[in-house]
Amino acid sequence: MIDYLIVGSGFTAATICIHLIDAQINPKKIIVVGPTKLGLGNAFNCVNDEYRLNVRSEIMWIYPENKLEFTSWAKRKVLDDSASNAAGKFYKRRDFGRFIYSKLRKYLDSGELKHQKKVIRKIYKDKSGYWVSILDDEKKLYSKNIILATGNPSPQWPFNFESNNIRKPESLIENPWDGKWIKKVRKYDDIVIIGSGLTALDCLALLKSNNHSGKINIVSSSGMFPPAQAAWERKNSPVWPNRDGSELLPSKFLNFIKNYLPSEPLESSEWQSAWEELRQDISHNWNKIPDDGKLTLKNKLNSTWSRLRYRASPQSIRSLEELQKNKQLIIQKGYAKSIIQKKKLITLFTAEGKSIDADIIINCSGKGKDMLNEQIINSKIGVPDIFNETLEVDRNHRVISSDGKANIGLYMISPALISKFGDIVAANRLALQSISLASILSSN
Repeated sequence: MIDYLIVGSGFTAATICIHLIDAQINPKKIIVVGPTKLGLGNAFNCVNDEYRLNVRSEIMWIYPENKLEFTSWAKRKVLDDSASNAAGKFYKRRDFGRFIYSKLRKYLDSGELKHQKKVIRKIYKDKSGYWVSILDDEKKLYSKNIILATGNPSPQWPFNFESNNIRKPESLIENPWDGKWIKKVRKYDDIVIIGSGLTALDCLALLKSNNHSGKINIVSSSGMFPPAQAAWERKNSPVWPNRDGSELLPSKFLNFIKNYLPSEPLESSEWQSAWEELRQDISHNWNKIPDDGKLTLKNKLNSTWSRLRYRASPQSIRSLEELQKNKQLIIQKGYAKSIIQKKKLITLFTAEGKSIDADIIINCSGKGKDMLNEQIINSKIGVPDIFNETLEVDRNHRVISSDGKANIGLYMISPALISKFGDIVAANRLALQSISLASILSSN
């Protein structure tokens, strides 16, 4: 019988392992199930130097009292002359994955902490009240507690199409996160990239480093890329409205943010400093907004929030600018709709009626669906959150079942829990979730 079964093998799974062990829970009571090396997951399981962290190194912490731990480790362990920039140090993502793994290596090497490189397809509760997890090889694991820590699920195509009709399936890159796709690309290939977010910038940086000479069409609803990180600095602490903890109207929340931000470009240090000052207490104030107000804000802001929230490494933006200077990039504003085989090329159609021929199409449209979450919802073990993006949890990270009660022994920590906890996408916010849950579990 397993005491704590952790689902996932990325940063989120690794940090809950670290903080459970710190909370004096014996690592022999923990089993991790996930497909990658522990700590790497989707985000840090990349093989290319051009995939860099999108925040400076001191933001990537596991302990709030030791925010320079990774920076100090990297100075000793990493040779990366290209990491330094006026805005800070932006190390390779795979090096951060190495750092996370190093925190657990002694427990893994000794066998105290066990990690099965499998995928859990289904969970349910048996008659005795224990959790049963079915792996992709049909084996079953029995546990008292399950912690869902799968992070962001792998990307999926944002539309349905007949993939069997594509002559060369390798010309369609559904998940570019590990960077291995570059081996399939000829330097003169014409490429279509769906999306213009951080993943698209990663792909452009990799193409630039490979001296790509073909055309690159970017299909994006906004036609805009995230700005580069600037040398921002928190100097002030904003005084938010409703400091007595009373309910906050979404309009008041939004107006306060608008009025606090300066009328400077998003890439300026002035704007980014103000934004980072707001972020200090933005989650606390988000939780003053009623659920219907949160939903109103999400629908109103749509993709605007992502453009404000996400910023890229200066190295990625430099690659983008060089490709623009070479006139290789073509921005196609719109929504990708379908893909068909057309003679020797493949063609992407947009909802606006455009057709774009390509040798390679790369999907950078964002995260896909979490199939385990879908199974949990369909089995009525859990319910969707108000944004219909993940599972609903309570303040103690317990998954809420279809009867409105918290499941005993089923927990979740995730970057997707925005509706419940606010601005939690960053690695350090996931670390705080892990600290909170480890404290709860160790006191039970």
